[in-house]
Parts: sequence; C-alpha cells; structure tokens
Amino acid sequence: MKQVKFLLLPLFALVISFGAKAQDINAVIEQFNKGSEAFKAENYQQAIVDLEAACAAAISITDEDAAETVEGIKTNCKNMIPFSYSAIAGSLASEGKYDDAVEYFNKSLAAAEKYGNTEITKESVSDKINAVYSVQANNYAKNGEFAKAVETITKTGNNEAIDKINKYIAATYLKEAQTAQKAKEYKTAVEKSKQATEYNPESESAYLILGVSYSQLKQYKNAVDALEKCVALKESAQAYYYLAVAYQQSGNNAKACQNYKKVNDPKLSANAQAQMKIVCK
Repeated sequence: MKQVKFLLLPLFALVISFGAKAQDINAVIEQFNKGSEAFKAENYQQAIVDLEAACAAAISITDEDAAETVEGIKTNCKNMIPFSYSAIAGSLASEGKYDDAVEYFNKSLAAAEKYGNTEITKESVSDKINAVYSVQANNYAKNGEFAKAVETITKTGNNEAIDKINKYIAATYLKEAQTAQKAKEYKTAVEKSKQATEYNPESESAYLILGVSYSQLKQYKNAVDALEKCVALKESAQAYYYLAVAYQQSGNNAKACQNYKKVNDPKLSANAQAQMKIVCK
C-alpha cells in the first residue's frame, strides 16, 4: 500500500525549558521520533509500537510548558497510528492473507475511534473489507472452491457481487454439462446442469441441456419439467422441439402437438411437421 504522508508537527530533540520534568518529555519525544522514522520507512508494525507508547506517555504529562509538544505528538499519532494499521492491511491483502487484512482494517477503525481520527470511518473501512472479500471470493471461485466463494462474498451484503459470483459458478458448471452432453455422458450432463441451475435459476441454457439429457435417459417427466422452465425463461425453436418430443414420449400427444407447432427453425421444422402428423389428431 502506498505510504500516506503527513505534515509532521515540529518536535525538538532537546528540551531545556521544561524544568524538573524535562527528562520525561525528552523521553517521550525520543519515543515519538523512533515511531516517526519507522513510519517513514514503512515499517508500520514498529511504528505502531513506538507511536502508541509515545502517545500514551504524552497524555500522562501535565507540565504546562510541554503542552504544545504533547499536543503535537497526539495530533501526529491520531493520523499515523490508524493509517499504519490500514497500510499493513493493504499489504496483507496484496499477499493474499485476506483474513489478516480484514483484521487489520478493523484495527485501523478501532485506532481511528480511539485517537479521534475522522478520516477513517466505519463506511470507508467497510468498503475496503468488502473489496478484500470480493477478491478472496473470486479466487475461491477460480480455484473451484465454490462453497467458500459464496460464503465469502455473502459477507459483503452486496447483491450485485453475490449474483456475479453465482453466475460465474453456474457458467463453470454449464460448460462442464455441455462437454458431458457432447460426449453422450448424460448422467454427468444432468448432474452438472442441475448444479448450474442451482447457482443461476435463470439459465435457460442449463435447463435445455438438463431437459435434453433427461430425455436421452428416458426420464421424460423430468425432461418436461426442465424444458418447461427453459421456455418460460426464453422461447426458442430448439426448446419447443425437445419439449414436444418429451411430451410425445411421455404419452401426452396434445401437449406435444402444441409445442411442435411452435417450432419455426428450418433445421427442425421438417421433423416437427412429420411428428405433427402423428400427434395432432
């Protein structure tokens, strides 16, 4: 993550006018300067340790002569500590350590609330966490870990992102169903196309493969159910033709006739017309 730059308030390495408590404020300044150098070097873990220690010590100093310096330390810590957590979170996300990234984004919010930083809000952190979940879910989906992908993307509460993952998974199963059908592995085609419809109930292509595969397995009632869903989603000559065949094979000539009449594809019309002579009486 790109380092966030701050305008650091001037602090003095040596303090000579704070009276008896000069040693205390000098120790705090030294602690802060260590944290500031770590922050500049993008060593954010060390920066957090040193800056939090400096801020806690600064708050305990009540000497009025040190008030301006104490306020400067507090102001810088207010910015640097939350952003250090956020920077660590970004690095963890880029390394694929998504759960750790989420943890540190939440820590950045907690630090912002603790130190009064208004730039880091619950909404901004939530957006970053959701972006992490989206990347994690996409990786799960690409690796075929579909249950984990859905579980992760659901955490975002983003219906559009959830729908996108579901459709990606459905498309994967649909491709496998098409391959199985071409290989005449109809049981596998049924299994894969059913899985496709579970993730995308509006996939007419999945229902078409499901219906045709059921017909090849002579499970005509199941074929009819699948193909009826197919034509309800999108009318096509091919779907009507196979639906008519399924009705004909299951003994429902009236329904077969109705659907053969809807076939207007030149490649299928001849067969449809021939079957109509049988079922349309």
